[in-house]
Amino acid sequence: MKSSINWLNRFEEVTSSIALAGMALIIILQVFQRYILQDSLDWPEELARYLFIFSVYLGASFAAAERRHLEVTVARTIFGEKTGVIIAILAYIVTVGFCGLMFVWGVKMVGFVVASNQLAPALQFPMYISYICLPLGFLLMMLRTAFTIKKLVAEDLKRLIDQEYNTAKLQ
Repeated sequence: MKSSINWLNRFEEVTSSIALAGMALIIILQVFQRYILQDSLDWPEELARYLFIFSVYLGASFAAAERRHLEVTVARTIFGEKTGVIIAILAYIVTVGFCGLMFVWGVKMVGFVVASNQLAPALQFPMYISYICLPLGFLLMMLRTAFTIKKLVAEDLKRLIDQEYNTAKLQ
């Protein structure tokens, strides 16, 4: 399990980095073509857009694994650490539900685009290729958030309950 998670971490990190680097190089090429050679290419802006979208969805999954998404920590400050962890778990459960809903919607959207036989205007490749990142990103983010919930329950909540039990036992 740990090796597959490490593989997924590496895959998301490398793929997102390659997509962002490719996007930057393509934009530089387009700027050079347009302003230096005075001849604009048809495809770079479209490809850069699709690479950016792809890197965002994979990057969101990677950020979920690293717990780098925005998180409101005021609950821990106001209600204490144990209640804060419980509220965080509930928030992550809502996130898993949202990601599941977006995954289902994304699969339906990809199916619709496949059925319509749409092609990208400049690149002329099937549009479903660019839409696949939506369900893929939300599926990965859903899995990553579920792993975070498991970790919070198995480690943080258990530690806090054990501390509370040991404190009560000493009194």
